[in-house]
Amino acid sequence: MATIVLTAVGNAIGGPIGGAIGAAIGQQVDRALFTGKSREGPRLKELDVQTSSYGSDIPAIFGTMRVAGTVIWATDLIEHRTRSGGKGRPSTVNYSYSVSIAIALSSRPVESIGRIWADGNLLRGTAGDLKVDTQFRWYSGHGDQMLDPLIASAEAAGQSPAYRGIAYAVFEDLQLADYGNRIPSLTFEIFERSAPVPVQDIIADASVGTISGASSETLTGYAMSGQDGRSAIAPLLAVMPILLRPKAGQLNLLDWQSSGASTSVMMPVTSEGAQTFDRPARGLEPAYSVPNSLAIRHYEPARDFQSGIQRSQRSGSGRTSRQIDLPAAVDAVAALRLADLQLLQAQRERDGWSGQVALGPDNLHAGDWITDQAGSRWRITELEHFRGTMKVTAQGSTPYDPVSPGAASPGRNISAPDLLAGETQIVLIDMPVLDGIEPGKPQIAAFCAGTAKGWRRAALSVQSGDALLDIGSSASPAVIGSALTALPPHNANLVDMSGALDIQLLHDGMDIPAGSGSPLANGAGLCWLEGEFLRYGSAVYLGNGHYRLTQLLRGCYGTEALISGHQAGDRFVLLQSDTGRLIENVNLVPGMQLSVEAMGLGDTHPVTASAIITGNAIRPLAPVHGEATQNADGSLNIGWVRRARIDAGWHDGVDQALVEDREQYAVTFSAGGQHVGSREVATNALALTPSEIAGFGLPSATPLVADIRQIGRFAQSNPLTVVIGG
Repeated sequence: MATIVLTAVGNAIGGPIGGAIGAAIGQQVDRALFTGKSREGPRLKELDVQTSSYGSDIPAIFGTMRVAGTVIWATDLIEHRTRSGGKGRPSTVNYSYSVSIAIALSSRPVESIGRIWADGNLLRGTAGDLKVDTQFRWYSGHGDQMLDPLIASAEAAGQSPAYRGIAYAVFEDLQLADYGNRIPSLTFEIFERSAPVPVQDIIADASVGTISGASSETLTGYAMSGQDGRSAIAPLLAVMPILLRPKAGQLNLLDWQSSGASTSVMMPVTSEGAQTFDRPARGLEPAYSVPNSLAIRHYEPARDFQSGIQRSQRSGSGRTSRQIDLPAAVDAVAALRLADLQLLQAQRERDGWSGQVALGPDNLHAGDWITDQAGSRWRITELEHFRGTMKVTAQGSTPYDPVSPGAASPGRNISAPDLLAGETQIVLIDMPVLDGIEPGKPQIAAFCAGTAKGWRRAALSVQSGDALLDIGSSASPAVIGSALTALPPHNANLVDMSGALDIQLLHDGMDIPAGSGSPLANGAGLCWLEGEFLRYGSAVYLGNGHYRLTQLLRGCYGTEALISGHQAGDRFVLLQSDTGRLIENVNLVPGMQLSVEAMGLGDTHPVTASAIITGNAIRPLAPVHGEATQNADGSLNIGWVRRARIDAGWHDGVDQALVEDREQYAVTFSAGGQHVGSREVATNALALTPSEIAGFGLPSATPLVADIRQIGRFAQSNPLTVVIGG
């Protein structure tokens, strides 16, 4: 440091006297060049991770604030296990965790609790809606509040406190999956009152009424803490344009403005009896002793009560900057005004005045204003009384200087989205095999979504007799909507280039991919329309959740029979691998009715969906390209092409994989609606002799109808119908 260097140089040149001179000069250089930033006030800690230590301060909240609070009660983490997988798929045990916890928020009553953040993301929105599965309760902190039932049930009889006088919140069974299965950092928006809080109310509360007076200053909110009343209000006295004036044995609160309402003129004296006094004198502190920059760090309401900082700078020879932490919520304009006022005051307090003056008719106190004989105004900082005189020490100041803060910006704020969940919508779909793996049983998937953007998941239960079997939560939100117009039928063997499917999605936060340009391309979009599977080549967004799908391939995965009969309002689901939740660990049998209940965060009652199981995943696809040839001798040849329910991909020159245990077909014949015969064959062809045809006893000119079904491992396919003759 300069002091050490110049002291050494001074000693070398002039001995101890030279060293003293060098030290004095060095200290001035140190102060001018090397003085660092100073910081005052309690650190802004209310948004830190909540604590659970004994002896931690529980702040008293005034107005509106955001606080982390103190954990006062909690359970151990509760483990939940669910099993997924089954035949053909690996069995997996999934673990999730929850916790029940109580957090103290304020050591004085509050009016309400607003938003709640968990790790910076909203856990509770402005409307009071919860974004995570939990039960939430809060207690206002009044003296008559009752025991929390969860805490009372977990503790021994008579050992559970009601925490009267403390406002606190309770989360029961808070699901932790969204937070890495750990307790997140929680912060709460607290309303002790919704209106701005007068500073005089805070000081009166902290001083238990011993400080009287009035102030025009207000704050959005204040977190009062400290070991005593002095430390509780010290940040306010350091930042706000207020002062405490002793009067009649008490302290009186005044604004800077009101404290200058009356000014006494001082009459200097040079002696009192045999005692003589120096004449009044003015002193000026060095410029480097005051900062040229002063910052106020505060909580910014426009940035969800995160910490903000406003800095005031003035020209001068000062080399220091000063920062004051104010544990209060004020907007950017108000914070910059406070910084301006405090910096101006600090610079004006360089100028000092002291002198012995005659006692006048006014009863002066520290904080009063005086005028010297030159007409300059001073604020009294110290008074020392003698018999007929008093010694006055004062500083230069103004009663109030309305500084114009100019443009003050709170800074950029990226708020956590506050989206409502809406009501849960659920669609059960009897799925075909999409992944090439033999499932061995019907594959029923629940596709769930909400009517609003904030929906995330729902708890699912399967109706089993008179009971409900919990099967866990739904998958990622699905893209669900409804048809705006009826979709006309079309040949399943040809791409529909003229038809269009208009879809209205549940909300405009959903999206349908634009498509690959052809429904035959790898990765072409696959969707479900009231039982029919279809692919599309192009999807165009028309606004407000409205899409138009064109280039359609109809009746995919053996749903040709459902191509006809579509109406406006038919349900629509975009089939994506991560949005369907398979119903597992339930005995699913073709022909049975399956009922599933879903309960999302925005639901007031469960939503139910039902479906009759057809077994698309285990039922062979109906044969195609059926044809019949009548020979000259009266015999009949019928042929068809087999399809596989598990698509192994197209390979030139290679037949489709059989998939089933054996190739077998059931062919039934009817005429005029009456059954006339049946056959079973092991190849995709059947020959009927004239005598066999005659045995059917067909009426004259009545066509023969052949229904061809493949016999699979678990079920028979839908029929391929071939009409012969007529």
